[in-house]
Amino acid sequence: MTNATSNLIQHPRPIQTRTNPTTVTGPLPILKIGHVPIGFPVVQAALSGYSDGPMRIIARRLGASYTVAEVMIDRFVLDLKQRHRTRRHLHVTDEEHPVGGQLMGSDPASFGPAAQKLVEVGFDVIDINFGCPVKSTAGSCRGGYLLSEPEVAMEIVSRTREAVPSEIPVTLKMRRGLDDSAKSLDDFYRILDGAFARGVAAITVHGRTVQQKYIGPSNWDFLFDVKKHAGSRTILGSGDLFTAEACLEMLRATGVDGVSVARGAIGNPWIFSQARALAEGLSLPQPGIAEQRRVMEMQFELCLQSSDLAQTLATMRTFGIKFAQQQSHSEETRNAFARIQTIEDWQAVLDRWYPIDECTASNR
Repeated sequence: MTNATSNLIQHPRPIQTRTNPTTVTGPLPILKIGHVPIGFPVVQAALSGYSDGPMRIIARRLGASYTVAEVMIDRFVLDLKQRHRTRRHLHVTDEEHPVGGQLMGSDPASFGPAAQKLVEVGFDVIDINFGCPVKSTAGSCRGGYLLSEPEVAMEIVSRTREAVPSEIPVTLKMRRGLDDSAKSLDDFYRILDGAFARGVAAITVHGRTVQQKYIGPSNWDFLFDVKKHAGSRTILGSGDLFTAEACLEMLRATGVDGVSVARGAIGNPWIFSQARALAEGLSLPQPGIAEQRRVMEMQFELCLQSSDLAQTLATMRTFGIKFAQQQSHSEETRNAFARIQTIEDWQAVLDRWYPIDECTASNR
């Protein structure tokens, strides 16, 4: 996990509701991205430093209908070799489909070849990131910065769409603008409409500006307006989706075709099965100690299949800190995960805070 990413992880906020109480009624939409059927409209977003193969597989096993790999810089993809330590970035397993690969960069000429490489290794959808708010991306003229450069952004879309087969959908991730200025709003809609005109199959919109980063609430009113403007074109919403209730509330309050869960899925892959249960009118399932241990051990084994032990321990140290939020002794558990250096440390934390006897009791 990068320092920039770790600084963005904040506590959940209350469900964002519209100032206008209009609610979209009827059954939830069945999501489709281009020719790719998705189904249940709650999916996992790309998460830098997190949404590697094991996280995506866990999300799929726990109810996510679609996942997106962590963002990759276009030049990184082009230069990437199938070495032991880097091969996991270009590895897609059979059970992940459908899965998207996300690209970010500044040079339109690099996007086409990079997108082709992602298609070759098995990604079903190519997603372009025009939403990353991290300061370093603006300095490199990529990510959210490109919302202020409509011509460059649309050239990137065109190059990507032309480079990959017609059956591979191209999608976008956007924020609602660089800032709250009138120009920024005009640029947003210019890129949105221009991208759809160039063949983009779906656009995910985060309800904050790039300038906001992750401060303040996500503007769901804006998502309502965007979906109204887009009409039958596919729009996914993002921002402040920390609970299953929030996922369904966004769908019903804004009318978007799907919702993309980002930070709310870190250490909480059960959000997808919980959203499915709520949509079916069932009670909200809560993961007990046994279930939490089962999923962490499953993710550890999946990491070992694609990485060495040192990398696996580093990854699970990061994830364990987030899984600890499900624990009644969350602070002590989080601190214990943070100190893990060896496989013996890992096992000791599980045995101390997720003991087998309690797991057995919770399964009775």
